[in-house]
Amino acid sequence: MIKRSYFISLITPAALLLGIAGSGFAQQAENRTASLVSIGPNVSTCKADGGGSYSGINKGVANVHYNAVQKRFSVNVSVHDALPNTTYVVDIRCWVFGPQNAIGAITTNKQGTGTAQIDLFMDKAPVGDFYIDIAVPPGAGVAPVGAGGYGDTYIAGPFNLQ
Repeated sequence: MIKRSYFISLITPAALLLGIAGSGFAQQAENRTASLVSIGPNVSTCKADGGGSYSGINKGVANVHYNAVQKRFSVNVSVHDALPNTTYVVDIRCWVFGPQNAIGAITTNKQGTGTAQIDLFMDKAPVGDFYIDIAVPPGAGVAPVGAGGYGDTYIAGPFNLQ
């Protein structure tokens, strides 16, 4: 009986310690979701007026996720009622560090619906507020065009993973 009590007295603190340490890993993942709104042709501003959300018609959703343990930043974008059979580039606005160009693409079907999942490997989460946008790239033959020659644009955010 003494051996069993001694064994349990050693196991219980170890299990608690592992439970506490394990709970720290769960807090190293951050998720955010925002509506994807249609704003028309691309705009040149980094942020919406006042730094909040862009105004427009809700046409989808964007989810962002950062996992510190895996060093993975994920973007999932879904759009509906966009231009049919069209490829949009996925970009990050107001990006403090990281890619300064398109991070992926999303292609719509004949109903104008599309989804993209993009994973980037990064040592730390994005800093500050940022937005996810999808836009028809320059030279796609879609009018009207806005800033940088980009056409039909949808923006979600702001996101902040800090």
